Amino acid sequence: PFDREGTLRNAEKLLRQGKLDPAIAEYRKVIDDQPSDWNTANTLGDLYVRAGQIDKAVARYNDIAAHLANDGFFPKAVALYKKILKIKPDEERAMWHLANISARQGLLVDARSNFLALAERRRIRGDAKGVAEVRIRLGDLDGADLETRLLGARARVELGDLKTAVDRLKQYAADLQEKGKDADALRLLTEAAQFDP
Repeated sequence: PFDREGTLRNAEKLLRQGKLDPAIAEYRKVIDDQPSDWNTANTLGDLYVRAGQIDKAVARYNDIAAHLANDGFFPKAVALYKKILKIKPDEERAMWHLANISARQGLLVDARSNFLALAERRRIRGDAKGVAEVRIRLGDLDGADLETRLLGARARVELGDLKTAVDRLKQYAADLQEKGKDADALRLLTEAAQFDP
């Protein structure tokens, strides 16, 4: 059987001796034996950062954060995603998940901020589909203003989801009509009809 405690002791000894790469190898043995040992996985990620292996650290932290989020440990997942963005500010996967978790927790300002940063990153990169995906999420956020919701509906059209886009436009038109804004409601219904006569 695998000697977890002995391997961890050896890894810590190697770290005290300043032997970073051999210590990393020892920690990896522990993770290979027990992939769900999240504390050791986090330590391994920290060691990757110290060794300048940022992509490996980010991959490790992303795995841990995804597991924590799936298990409902949102504050811990958020802390890890923020840790990722601190060492690699352009990490889009972390931006996406951080924004989604923030939205799920009702932290709408944080969610919006993270989604906007992600959209800008994708826009600069020329990723029109990626920008459309973010616009959809922004439009779906609770409390989104009408213009943001409309951008989200139009982004659905860009991605080929005409049915949902038309349904959203009809709903927004109904909301406007309830508020006595018949001209605006008609404009949205006309737009919906153009997408699906």
